[in-house]
Amino acid sequence: MNFHCWRRIMRCSNKSTTLMPKIKFLSLICLAASFCFLIYYIYSTNFNDELQILRNQFELKNQQILILKNEINDAQSQLNNLRNSEIECKSQNEVLLGQLKAAETKNDQQDKPVKEVRIQPAKNNKHPAINAIKELDLQHSDYPRLTLEGNFVPTNLWMHFDFKGAPPKPSYFISLLPLLQNMGFNGLLIEWEDMFPYKGRLANAINGDAYTMDEVEKMLAAAKEYKFEIVPLVQTFGHLEWILKLNEFKHLRDDPLYPQVICIGSEESWQIIMDMINQVASVHKRFGMNYFHIGADEVFNFGTCNETINLIQKLGSRDKAFSWHVFRTANFVKKQFASTTILAWHDMLVHMSDRDSEAFNLSKILEPILWSYAEDLDMYLPYSDWLALKKFKKVWGASAFKGADGPMRFYSNPIHYIRNHEAWIEQMTKIYKEFDRFQGLIITGWSRYDHLAVLCEMLPVGIPTLSMSAETILAGRPLDGRYEKTSKLLHCDAPYKPGFAYGCEFPGKRVYELINEYSTFSQQLRKYIDTDFEFNGWVSILTENWNSSSPMYIKKVLTYINYYLQPLERIENELRHELNLYFYPEAVDEFILTYMSKDLELFRRREDAAQKILKQKIFPKRPFVKYPAAAKKKKNIEKKLKDI
Repeated sequence: MNFHCWRRIMRCSNKSTTLMPKIKFLSLICLAASFCFLIYYIYSTNFNDELQILRNQFELKNQQILILKNEINDAQSQLNNLRNSEIECKSQNEVLLGQLKAAETKNDQQDKPVKEVRIQPAKNNKHPAINAIKELDLQHSDYPRLTLEGNFVPTNLWMHFDFKGAPPKPSYFISLLPLLQNMGFNGLLIEWEDMFPYKGRLANAINGDAYTMDEVEKMLAAAKEYKFEIVPLVQTFGHLEWILKLNEFKHLRDDPLYPQVICIGSEESWQIIMDMINQVASVHKRFGMNYFHIGADEVFNFGTCNETINLIQKLGSRDKAFSWHVFRTANFVKKQFASTTILAWHDMLVHMSDRDSEAFNLSKILEPILWSYAEDLDMYLPYSDWLALKKFKKVWGASAFKGADGPMRFYSNPIHYIRNHEAWIEQMTKIYKEFDRFQGLIITGWSRYDHLAVLCEMLPVGIPTLSMSAETILAGRPLDGRYEKTSKLLHCDAPYKPGFAYGCEFPGKRVYELINEYSTFSQQLRKYIDTDFEFNGWVSILTENWNSSSPMYIKKVLTYINYYLQPLERIENELRHELNLYFYPEAVDEFILTYMSKDLELFRRREDAAQKILKQKIFPKRPFVKYPAAAKKKKNIEKKLKDI
């Protein structure tokens, strides 16, 4: 624009000098116009950038508002359902009371009365929904206990504590006991693993945070005070990673490559197993030990060590060697504690022949626990498994409320476990007649898939699911989202759908809320990381390592980095505080490292890199990128070629 103006001016000046005043005036106009245009260009560019940022922020806010609206609608729907169910329950209750009177009249005429589960109206009870459970004598009720529809309801309902991952502090364990009792549990299966304060040689293998003997005794005394059946679980074949991973015990592995299974043919191994049993049992027997669980599940890589190979050759088969070890372990416990019933997981026993079972008298010395945590038990725990174990007169079942839906599932997924328990109602109803007695159901809560795996859900995350699972089993039927008992126990709407609920009341509730909040937030975060134009284009690994990027884009992206980083750090800080109330420091660090550190460290690095770019005046000249791994690989190839 300036060039054309001056060109015309020069032509005019050649024609006449009288035009000079006009030419000067015209020049000033041209310069002013150019200056105005430049200012407009700069202002409009910055304005558009800021406008785009505001638009993006507005879009994010709209998304959050939409999520909140959906949650409000869901909550309103649940409230309406609860109101409708209350009316329906009242009418059903009247019908049930009539049926109860008729059934009682009928039962009086029979030699063997059958008690049926019925929900009675509560009277003067702090938790009306559990009144019916308290009216039932869970340990001494007639067998079988059936609903009016004929569905089986177990008389024993136990909860499993898995201490091989994020073991609770003793105070937290004790604080949960009254809640578990109100849920309807009458037994606790405690898997101590490396948290038990073993003495002697085993002391070298225990966790640095292991409970003291005084703490163990306080925990067991509290459980006894609440009248729980207390059952120790000591792994005696597989799942012995906590010992076999160590240098001192690695020579006792069945397979030197894998620290899961102990070499049962070794006399030293047997001494270790007996020592574990003796130390745990000597404490438990003081608080009542009617049952002792010897594990014996998932015995992979069995029959590799020389001693066990010799044992297999002597006995004639691998299955016989397995049966022999299970028998001697159960028999060892039985000889010392004659009144104690021995329990074992079923998955290895199911492959045992009737001949082997009879040879070692296993059907008379132990009771198998058939476990499956799937939604479809007909597929994953088929009828053939039950028939294969029919030689055992008494059996148990085992479901799950956490730690059985993927090794890295750290947030709530209640619907999976509710469906598992609905399937268990069908399964128990089908098979209980095949045995002298279906003893009960153990609801397991796994902390890890095995000792060397990552943490699953922390215990507080599973509490609402545990309550809904127990309520389903004791009702003997699917509840279709109407968990009145759970809602009253936890003082919130039962969160049975995918997601979670705020405002529940139970020990560890804030841990439950924060972990699920992070899970929801991380999904939004992942979408931003995977799809954002500027974040992926201008805040990359090149920006972190070589300070190379565009300040203009960095300024835009920094707003979003802080938008996500601030709530991330808030959740981390608050979660650390809450977790430390209930768990040991290592469990807190492990959870945050495993599930939060990736996002935290990424955004902290990118925020730091962005700040450096904004302060930077010059940028590196290419080529500047070097990838050490590629250079090392090239060097190795050149070395190999040279050797040839």
